[in-house]
Amino acid sequence: MIYQKFKRFVEAHRLFSPESRLLVAVSGGQDSVALVHLLLELKRDWPGLDVALAHFNHQLRASAAADERFVRQLAKKLLLKLFVGRGRVREFARQNRLNLEEAGRLKRYEFLEKAAEKWGAELVLTAHTMTDQAETVLMRIFRGTGVEGLQAIRLRAGQVARPLLGLKREELEQYLREKGLKFRVDETNLDTSILRNRIRLELIPQLEKEFDPEVVSHLAQLALIAQDENEALDELTEGMWAVVTRGCCGRHKHKEESDRHAPTSPGLELDLRNLREMPVAIARRLVRKFLHLALGLESPSFEQTQAILALGEGQKFSWGKDKVLINEGGWIKKFEKKSIALKSSIKWSGKESLLFADRWEFKAEILEAKKAGKLKYDDASRCYLDAEKLELPFEVRSRRPGDKYRPLGLKGEKKLKDLLREKKIPQAERDILPVFLSGGRIAWVPGLPVADEFKVTPYTRKIFVIEKSDLPG
Repeated sequence: MIYQKFKRFVEAHRLFSPESRLLVAVSGGQDSVALVHLLLELKRDWPGLDVALAHFNHQLRASAAADERFVRQLAKKLLLKLFVGRGRVREFARQNRLNLEEAGRLKRYEFLEKAAEKWGAELVLTAHTMTDQAETVLMRIFRGTGVEGLQAIRLRAGQVARPLLGLKREELEQYLREKGLKFRVDETNLDTSILRNRIRLELIPQLEKEFDPEVVSHLAQLALIAQDENEALDELTEGMWAVVTRGCCGRHKHKEESDRHAPTSPGLELDLRNLREMPVAIARRLVRKFLHLALGLESPSFEQTQAILALGEGQKFSWGKDKVLINEGGWIKKFEKKSIALKSSIKWSGKESLLFADRWEFKAEILEAKKAGKLKYDDASRCYLDAEKLELPFEVRSRRPGDKYRPLGLKGEKKLKDLLREKKIPQAERDILPVFLSGGRIAWVPGLPVADEFKVTPYTRKIFVIEKSDLPG
């Protein structure tokens, strides 16, 4: 008996209790109508069950108004409370550059969440069936997926539960015939230009006939197994999250819920070196979560995930103009290009303080070499130059394409761009660091050694010292 099978499925998976308050999403189609009547049968066994209906009019099809009238009549006949919502889905899709299916899903769940909150519902029930599940698994496989994708339609996700995932569509058709129940027919379900319809109407019948009569059950079972195993892997991933990130937000919501709200955490950074020591399955999950939170990617692909794991020092990963990540010192972070590099140069004698890029202050002094004592070398914040070899004033500017010089200790010249990368100077600083030139030749760049030709030697009589400090704020 179909009702008994439905009840056993609800009980086996503990989807809701006999005292639950349930809001049922009803389109007027056969699956949602069957769900309403199965719940009313269940209510006879569970008198404490409280059921209300919710219908969202997408205003996309000519028959949408008739569907709404049908659901209103159904609620009235069954003496059930009804919530109705309408949305300008086509306009919403155009404004947000979404396809109609995705736009409709977002608006529908937004309405269901608000209706559930208003009525105080414990759960929102949707009428996805075992057949829907099988179709979704096949679609995911065709498009390329991992174990997460094989979960397909989740049995329970946040406040949403799907109690019909234990029943095939033909079983519901049989149930409606036996009960003499009417329902609405969505004409778009017969359009084979839509992949899901082609799978439903052509592929699955062929698979059942020529390969496996129980292919729908087996694919649905695969999805449930994947859901259980993913929950275990998710727990492992959550446990490792704080270990491999910094500047991060808290635990994120369930995948389907977080996708709808599109959370981003631009300051998030991921420890790539630590990831590479982990089992690759866990590392990939952590990367996918990072891409979702840092860039707002809803479903990062396998290729995107692998690209991050293979990112070399200084290399970038780009997914659109404003979605660029970079590997700096083994940490993956969002790349923010700052356009504050100087377009012209500054003349500086060293007699007064030099403020540069609103970030640093430079001060200079000249010391007698004999009285200087032991020099405290620190390329990042201080340099010592032979004052008698310098041509003052300095020309101070940001780096330019083609800049190169011979740093202390190197046998020949090297491009400034390569030296900064090798020293792991953060990308955000490379374009705004000051370059100090004497007579048109590079003398020093903070973070790098002084030029060999201006170095202090045992024969130096006067030392030109430049000190760098950070400006407050």
